Amino acid sequence: MDRKYRNENQFYSTNQRILGNCNAINFVNTGTITVYINNFPVTTGNSLSFSGNENEIDGTEYFIDFQGALNGELWVMKKINL
Repeated sequence: MDRKYRNENQFYSTNQRILGNCNAINFVNTGTITVYINNFPVTTGNSLSFSGNENEIDGTEYFIDFQGALNGELWVMKKINL
């Protein structure tokens, strides 16, 4: 049986709280400063990823924190099961 999913991409430049509500999530720092994801530092040009097993849903609330910087750049990519 084929499993169907869709990809969702979002760009953030200010502090945000986002709900995972997905099977896999990837945070990519494309800016010039370190961004903190739930207090974990993601330096410029690096990423942080979480993936789940089949039929798992990540219910984590993620806090994106640019530590007061004005020009953060973070892409968030989610794999969402249909």
